[in-house]
Amino acid sequence: MTPLLLAVTAIIAYSFGSLSTPILSSHIYFHENVLNYSRDNAGITRFLKRHGWKGVGVIALIEAIKVIVPVLLGSLLMLIVDQSKIGSAFALFCVVLGTNFPILYRFHGEHSLLAVAVGTFFVSGEVAFAGIIVFIVVYIFSRYISLSSLAAMLVMCLVAIMSVDDTIVRNIYLLTGLLVFVEYRRSILRLIKGKEKKFRYKEDVTYMFDDDYGSGQN
Repeated sequence: MTPLLLAVTAIIAYSFGSLSTPILSSHIYFHENVLNYSRDNAGITRFLKRHGWKGVGVIALIEAIKVIVPVLLGSLLMLIVDQSKIGSAFALFCVVLGTNFPILYRFHGEHSLLAVAVGTFFVSGEVAFAGIIVFIVVYIFSRYISLSSLAAMLVMCLVAIMSVDDTIVRNIYLLTGLLVFVEYRRSILRLIKGKEKKFRYKEDVTYMFDDDYGSGQN
């Protein structure tokens, strides 16, 4: 029974993770195709520059739903065998795997720290809060999104080691953290070489000068 429940959880969670949050947000709320942006403009940070704080809210909401649904389902499925925490942790791992390596986009994915932060609340609230605090503090002082994400994930893994008693849940969570570090491997190299770009919010209004701006066309 347990292998079957884990298999169902994996399929559902990976499928949800494979859905691109920026693409979903652009279609559902902003009625445009994010793939029409320049290649450099398709990432989440560039998406936020284009849509401002409204974009931040929409992306955060859709990402949260994308994580909460499969993690809850995983928890409920594994509750059948009295292992709901393992179900939550395993579902989160599969969501992050889908986010980082989505089959829909030829395994070229997105950074997954937001997904991890949301899903971690189902594993351990104190781990999630520790990560959020570290992310905010490091970003305020450095302005590097990547460095803030890596520091937050590292702290969450350390706190999980100290506070999560269930060995299986803890190990699954550490594997999830490893996925995040793998996805940030290029950012790590850029940080070491001093080539990583800092992120400062500045609203992008260049689209207002497009030929079709105001015409109702996307």
